[in-house]
Amino acid sequence: MRWTRSIGLLMLLLFWTLPVWADQQGGQRPAAYLDMGVGGMQNAMGGTGVAVRNDVADGYWNPAGLTALRGFQVEDQYTLLSLNQELNYLGLANNFRDKFFYGLSWIYYSAGNDLEARTGPSLNPDSIFSDLEMTFIVSLAIRIDPRWALGLNLKILTQNLGSFSSGVGFGEDFGLQYRLTKDTTLGLMIEDIYTSLTYSSSTSSSSTDPAQIRPTTFKVGVADHEEQWNLKGTADLAWSQDLGLEPRLGVEWRPLDGLALRGGFWAENLTAGAGGGSPLVYLTTGVALLLPVQGNLLEFDYSIIPDRIDAGAIINQIAITGKFL
Repeated sequence: MRWTRSIGLLMLLLFWTLPVWADQQGGQRPAAYLDMGVGGMQNAMGGTGVAVRNDVADGYWNPAGLTALRGFQVEDQYTLLSLNQELNYLGLANNFRDKFFYGLSWIYYSAGNDLEARTGPSLNPDSIFSDLEMTFIVSLAIRIDPRWALGLNLKILTQNLGSFSSGVGFGEDFGLQYRLTKDTTLGLMIEDIYTSLTYSSSTSSSSTDPAQIRPTTFKVGVADHEEQWNLKGTADLAWSQDLGLEPRLGVEWRPLDGLALRGGFWAENLTAGAGGGSPLVYLTTGVALLLPVQGNLLEFDYSIIPDRIDAGAIINQIAITGKFL
């Protein structure tokens, strides 16, 4: 059974890769909007993407997957959020002579322009300010041989808190994929190897010392395609010092050539977590329409996923992807 073998290899790779560190409780991470993920397919399938190939959103999940690109791809995603929040994603990816592969991702988040500032308890705020955050990701990838591929992400993070403060930071990710068979791929992603953000006050020239704002996360994954049944399955296992282990599973079924039905889940609080308490399981689902246009492909995605910023809330995402061969 190919799936049984693949899951076994996934578990072996995780525990061979990770150092043994003690889990600890952690608060909400800075730049928490990045934990919501990107990509209509990946988010609908439980946020699994470490072993996915040939998709523009691989620039976020694992840049090594870009080495399967056969042409230019672009994806635009809009997330419907409450409380005047905004979250948008735009990704581009292409290759150069089928030897070098590259991508550019832009993730935009705003908590709104009506946030209230107070120096003490009062009915009326002292002032109103806005919160605007952005992340730019430059992805580069190469094939080592027909089976092995590696990729690197370089990230620039910005945050602007109105007239109070602004910050600029940098980060990097490393990705690796191994094509076990024609239909099965294994992946490794080391996310936020060192991601820092330096703040400065708008009324002062002084700056804070840069510090690691997001704990390093180790991820391993497997993706498998059962062509006979028009099924795709994905499984990821993530570990970080503040959140512990987070398993994720996803599946896609295409009953028709132009229709994809997707679902998945992930679990947290298994060994650690900001929320504490008993383990939690989150479900995801989505549907995609795939329209061939003169040898190219347009994909329209609708996904329903849990809100990682507002705990307990459900959000809707709409994405359109163009694949130009």
